[in-house]
Amino acid sequence: MAELKVSVGIVSFSYGGNGGIRSEVPDVRDWMIDTIIKAKSDPRVASICHFDLADTPITMTRNRSVLMAREMKLDFLIMVDSDMQPDCEPDGKPFWDEAFNFAYNHYHKGPVVVAAPYCGPPPNENVYIFRWRTDRNDSANPDFRLSQWTREEAAMVDGIVPVAALPTGLILYDMRIFDMLEPEGMDSKPWFYYEYKDKYQSEKASTEDVTATRDMSLVGQELLGYNPVFCAFSSWAGHWKPCLVRKPRTIESDHVTGKFSEAIRRNRKGSERTVFFSATHGLGLPEGSSVAATPLHGVPPTVPGGGVLSERLNDQDLQALPKKPCCQEGHGEAHQVGSGCQGNNHADQ
Repeated sequence: MAELKVSVGIVSFSYGGNGGIRSEVPDVRDWMIDTIIKAKSDPRVASICHFDLADTPITMTRNRSVLMAREMKLDFLIMVDSDMQPDCEPDGKPFWDEAFNFAYNHYHKGPVVVAAPYCGPPPNENVYIFRWRTDRNDSANPDFRLSQWTREEAAMVDGIVPVAALPTGLILYDMRIFDMLEPEGMDSKPWFYYEYKDKYQSEKASTEDVTATRDMSLVGQELLGYNPVFCAFSSWAGHWKPCLVRKPRTIESDHVTGKFSEAIRRNRKGSERTVFFSATHGLGLPEGSSVAATPLHGVPPTVPGGGVLSERLNDQDLQALPKKPCCQEGHGEAHQVGSGCQGNNHADQ
């Protein structure tokens, strides 16, 4: 059998402001350049192209990109959003390698969709991957629901895994998947659409990425006999929001134990506090001198002259600090080095 040659397209949604100007993080173009070079050298790829859509709403532009891909007679379409950093993990596998190899090798079995996992913005950084969950077995009232993977679940998985729904910030489609959800009329749903919680559409219930991939999963299971929606868990993408949100870092029991052990080794007491004082000024030493070792708790043996020394001192240590006569004439009370003189609002400098 002759080797299958396919055409690939990459569409980027490069929004800036309200969509009136194109803008995206440089990571998108860096990844795109590397991917196009790699694809051009792949004998399985007959052609590869790229096009931008910078308009709103995103539901419209995603639907438009599918129509444009059809006009170009593409076999595979990759969508990449303007706020992504593909292949963000140093120990991960390139998304193009994972997704294209899987979709290409599956082509004669039927269409698939493969997406990179990524997280939402702080403070929760939830994982945008979904699975079906229930609360009990054999319930008389169906209680299944679409639910996000936990951070811990997602961080522990590698390879390409079927899932219930996906984000579309970095995703590869076999174009035949859209044929199964072809809109039938003006009143039917397009491929990408929002769901809302009320008739006024004042609050989102689901975004276009979840509705599209969820529908592909359910319809694909019915028509194809398998779930065509897959997540490439070895190819995490970064998600630029206020900060770059990357793969979840989990806390394990040995990490927690280490934190407690470190706290015990530090042996810091509740009565200890940080005191700042000049290394030489006020000790009767010339500028540029050094402070010799003292019996004070934890004070370094030698500190270069000048500068500021800070250390945790308890109450007993503070009483042991050297005393000096007050520098204000007429105020004879000695006070500790580094503390403020309380006479006539005068303080050591």
